[in-house]
Amino acid sequence: MNSKIFIVEDSPTQLEQLKIVLEDAGFEYDFAINGREALEKVKVTLPDLIITDIVMPEMNGYELCKAVKNNPETKNIPVMLLTTLSDPSDVIKGLEAGADNFMTKPYNPDTLISRINFILINMEMRKKSMRSDMGIEINFGGKNYFINSDKMQILDLLLSTYENAIQKNQELVDTNKKLTELHKEMARKNLQLQKLNEDKNKFLSMAAHDIRNPVGLILSYSQLILDDYGENLEDNVQEFIGIIRKSADFVLKLLTDLLNVAVIEAGGELTLNKKENDLVDVVKTSILYNKIAAEKKSMKLNFITDIEELKFNFDKVKIEQVMHNLISNAVKYSYPETEINIYLKLKDSLVEVCVEDHGQGIPENEIQLLFKPFSKISTKTTGGESSIGLGLNIVKKIIDGHSGKVWAESQVGKGSKFYFSLPLQN
Repeated sequence: MNSKIFIVEDSPTQLEQLKIVLEDAGFEYDFAINGREALEKVKVTLPDLIITDIVMPEMNGYELCKAVKNNPETKNIPVMLLTTLSDPSDVIKGLEAGADNFMTKPYNPDTLISRINFILINMEMRKKSMRSDMGIEINFGGKNYFINSDKMQILDLLLSTYENAIQKNQELVDTNKKLTELHKEMARKNLQLQKLNEDKNKFLSMAAHDIRNPVGLILSYSQLILDDYGENLEDNVQEFIGIIRKSADFVLKLLTDLLNVAVIEAGGELTLNKKENDLVDVVKTSILYNKIAAEKKSMKLNFITDIEELKFNFDKVKIEQVMHNLISNAVKYSYPETEINIYLKLKDSLVEVCVEDHGQGIPENEIQLLFKPFSKISTKTTGGESSIGLGLNIVKKIIDGHSGKVWAESQVGKGSKFYFSLPLQN
């Protein structure tokens, strides 16, 4: 006749798991979902073993165990405490309640069945072991506990607790071994990715350089035809050549940006040529470069500052690129007949530049995308201008390389402000 196990578990998931483990091992079982229900059933069925959770409503596992051990009809039924608790006082409470065994969750099904078989095999020895009428009172963790378990119960409980500790330690060793292997594998994959990224950047750089020259020729010759022969060409021919020139200009800008990204990523750090330069002059030059594009949309570019000269060490070419990107973007995304303000001011040991437009604005949830490569936002240019999606990413890399900071503020329908700050001493 198969041994009968009584399960006390309030968690439906844990209960089903226990049922499956016991069925697979060939045990019969009955169950209850709380301590009070279990106590009533146990008095009638008298199972060979009780497996009970500790944390339960109405009557917890300790209380159930104590009630079983205090009843002459059920006192010889071994009780295994099954719990997620791991404090040392849990073991003392188990001894005080008269528990026979202890196992922590999550448990290994094979270990659980092995433990059950151990308890059942030694049942006869337990029955012969006499419970001492002389209890012992101990103090643990500032609390007093009265233990009246027999020697066999104490030994079983302590051995099961020790076995749990060994099992958990082995699980930690196995987990640590797996983590070490995963770490090695991740390091290997990272090296592979780094090599692939380097190869990608080399290919990107070579391809961009190879394509740049013929595209530059297309741009130059199309502009030459328009300048020298434009008046003698039919309107549709002028339009077609104009489209060719604009397309070549777009591709050339894209190649320039791709080369910048490739150079930055290939070295991991941005190479800067820092010398003493005048930032005020750089801003004025960038405004001049964008003046024609702004006038085509009847826009005004206003430089607002009370600083006549501001000399410190920075890479002039790279900061000119930053200014060009910010101002040209403001022109692209602003409505005709509006004004773009460029502010420059000192803030403690920093200089702060702001490019403010009065255009469409950017939705708040899209601002975080602005400085990521190839990111696209819902805001469209107002004059059909092209946008690659690399400019602001390059701006961030350049400003980061100067130990500066770049950010944006915007309100839909009111316009945007793009800021960057640079340390005056670096």
